[in-house]
Amino acid sequence: MDFNHTEEQKKWIQAVRDFMVTFDVENALKNESEQLPWEIRKASGTQGLIGLDIPKEYGGQGLNAATMGLLYEECGKFGVNTREVVGAGHGGMIAKFGTHEQKLRYLPDLINGDLLVGVGLTEPNIGSDLASTETFARKEGSHYVLSGGKELVSRVREAGIFVVFAQTRRGAGMKGLTAFLVDMNDPNVEKYDLEPMGMKGWSYGGFRLHDVKVPVSNRLGKEGEGFKIFNQHFGYWRVLMGIICIGAARSAMEQAVQYAKERKAFGAPIGRLQSVMHKIAESATTLETASLLSLKALDVLDKGRTNTVEGSMAKWYATTTAYKAIDDMLQIHGARGYLKETGLEQKLRDVRGLMIADGSTDVLKSVIGRELLGKDIYDSMLGRSGELPPQQAMVP
Repeated sequence: MDFNHTEEQKKWIQAVRDFMVTFDVENALKNESEQLPWEIRKASGTQGLIGLDIPKEYGGQGLNAATMGLLYEECGKFGVNTREVVGAGHGGMIAKFGTHEQKLRYLPDLINGDLLVGVGLTEPNIGSDLASTETFARKEGSHYVLSGGKELVSRVREAGIFVVFAQTRRGAGMKGLTAFLVDMNDPNVEKYDLEPMGMKGWSYGGFRLHDVKVPVSNRLGKEGEGFKIFNQHFGYWRVLMGIICIGAARSAMEQAVQYAKERKAFGAPIGRLQSVMHKIAESATTLETASLLSLKALDVLDKGRTNTVEGSMAKWYATTTAYKAIDDMLQIHGARGYLKETGLEQKLRDVRGLMIADGSTDVLKSVIGRELLGKDIYDSMLGRSGELPPQQAMVP
C-alpha cells in the first residue's frame, strides 16, 4: 500500500492549482451571485482540464478515479463550486455509456468547454424514491415523447444537454427506468428558477417537459438500463462530491490555523488555548480519515469493482466531517467568522447542500445498512419487496 502520489498525479495537482490561482477562481466565486463565470469553465476546457477523466480515444486524458479524487480535493480548496472546472461531470455518463455516435457528437464540445451536461433525477413529488419516477417516455416510431418534470436540479440555464431519467414501462419501478439525452434548447422544455441556500455556482431550479420529442438515437443505453447507469455513475460522482468538501474544509482549517497564531487574547495567541487547539487537532484527524476513505472508495472502482458500501460511507462521512470542521473553524474566528467577508459562511452553506445532494446522509446510511443486514430487511423498512433501494436526492 503506497500513500505517495505518483509523478503524474503530482503534475496534474499542480496544473489544477496553477489554473485556480491564475484565474483567481476563489475570488471569482465571491461575486454577488456566487456563480462560476462561464469564461473560467471555457478556459478549463482550453487547458484540457475537462477531459481529464474521458478516455484518450475520445480526446481525453483517461485519468483513473483515484487521481480524479486528488484533483477534486485540490479544487475544493478554492471552493465547492469549482466542481465543473475539472473532469467531465455528468457528461461522464455519455463517455461511459454512450454509443460511438453519441460520443463523437457530444464529447468534443464537452471537452473544449462549450457544452455543460446536467442530470435530471429529482421530481416535484419524487426525491430519494427513484423507483417511483413519474416522468414518462412514450415511444412513437423513431422518437420518444417525454412528459413530466424535474426539480431541485443544477445547471438548468447553462446545460445544453440533460441526462433525463424517465419511465418507459408504467409500474415497472427500477426495471422501467431509462436515460435520455434531452436538448435543453427545445421549445417544449419549460425552465424555472429556485433560490438555494448555497451551491450557487450554477443556476438552480427545475424544468417541465411538455411532450418533448427525443430521437431514439438520444436514448442512453437500452430501455430499462437507467438504474444501472445511475448507480455506476453516482458511485463515482458522489465520492468526488464528498472529497471536494474535504478540500473546502482543509482550506478553512488552514485559515483558522493562521488566525489562531496571529489573534491574541489575554496577552498571547489564542492557539495556545486547548479549546482552539483541540478543534484544529480533531478536524485535522477526521478530514485526513475522510480523505483516505474517499480515495479507497475510488480505488475500488479503479480495480473494476462496485463501491456501493465504500462510496456510501465516503460520501456521508466526508460531507458531515467537512461541515463540522468548517463550523469549528468558524467558531475559532469568533464574531469575525460570522462575517461574510471571511468566506467561511459560504463554505458552510455549500457543504451543507452536499449533505443532501447526490445521496443524502440518511439514505446512504440506509444503503450501507442494506448491504450489511440484507436486502430483505431494507425492503421491509420500505414496505415493499423486489426493488433495489434508490440512492439519490436533489442533484447538484
